[in-house]
Amino acid sequence: MALHVPKVKPMIILDTFPTPDEFYATYWDKKPFAVRGYIDPSVFDDFIDGDTMAGLSLEEDVKSRIVTTEQGGGGWSCKNGPFADDFYETIGDENWGLLVQNVEQYHPDTADLLRHFNFSPRWLLDDIMVSYSTKGGTVGPHIDSYHVFLVQGIGKRTWTVGDEPIINPDIIAGLNLQMLKDDIKGNSIDTTAGDVIYIPPHFGHSGITIDTAMTFSVGFLGPKMSELLIEYGYYLEQCESQNTRYSARDMGVDSARFSIARNEQESIQNALIKTIQGDSFSAWLSAYFSTPTHTESVEMRDIPFSNTQMMERLKSGDYLYRPDHVKITITTTASGQLNLSAYGQIVPTSPQCAPLIQFLNENDTLALSDIDNLGGIDALVDGLVHLYNQNVLYFEDDELFD
Repeated sequence: MALHVPKVKPMIILDTFPTPDEFYATYWDKKPFAVRGYIDPSVFDDFIDGDTMAGLSLEEDVKSRIVTTEQGGGGWSCKNGPFADDFYETIGDENWGLLVQNVEQYHPDTADLLRHFNFSPRWLLDDIMVSYSTKGGTVGPHIDSYHVFLVQGIGKRTWTVGDEPIINPDIIAGLNLQMLKDDIKGNSIDTTAGDVIYIPPHFGHSGITIDTAMTFSVGFLGPKMSELLIEYGYYLEQCESQNTRYSARDMGVDSARFSIARNEQESIQNALIKTIQGDSFSAWLSAYFSTPTHTESVEMRDIPFSNTQMMERLKSGDYLYRPDHVKITITTTASGQLNLSAYGQIVPTSPQCAPLIQFLNENDTLALSDIDNLGGIDALVDGLVHLYNQNVLYFEDDELFD
């Protein structure tokens, strides 16, 4: 039997999206809600479509799956991609859904959806997963470990969202899906283009397609502590000066033979704490959270820009922009130094670039007038060139992923 935590209020439907302060105080990690018409349906015109999703699902490096529902909703099956070229000719017209992960990386126009969630912790972004679902298609009742905004694109779906988180779920055995045994007890809502549902971690939810539909799932996922410790350990292996050895310098006779005395345990704990309190941890954390969740990373430009070229372009009136598919992270050390990372790497910048880094945290376009206000092009040109050559910034006429 599933173990439930004490009940909270059921999902509510809001007239408008909450302010950032209200969102974090009232809803984030606490309770689900829905907002109708939060996004103008015309926004979806430039986003990925079903045919492009089907094309991605044929590729080896793209994570995709097809979930099929038996006629009448009696059961489910799941098949992972890549799929054969003729797969969609045999699958039928109803009761299935295609899900493709990391769409913001493969279709940058779809990443524009993230601009509607600028209040969110973008450094925790896992991906934008998109589902294309035919009539009757559903992935069944399930829970996720992440925060998710379900954005309805085309079509219509009925969602049922639980009114309490499920801590120890009962899962149907024998499926390669984490499907709940029991029906979800909660509220149901029909969503159409532009509607958004926020679901915190561990709240059960299920959607079934009424008319052919696309749902954009914007997910935010925190790492497990074991993952952080392992990855930071790998980082320390590469930084000999930070990777000090435990010396047991102050050990006493109470830790002789096979006994690790309590004070010695605390000494080891304190050594570990000291290791993660230095500036190197802040730098590593920035790089860690900027690592793309898909398998590929973007390298330096094949033909790097020079400082002279950068100045010429900016002075001619061209502006730089930061595409939404680029995941950057910023951390601040105890001494106040800013670390900027992208694609899992620290971007080399000087202390003079601190205003620029702060500006990029709030804005996605950068003109010469902005640069003048941030310290002037002479002070920032080195940082701008680094960011441009590492594919963090683009000029408007650049091809993405060059």
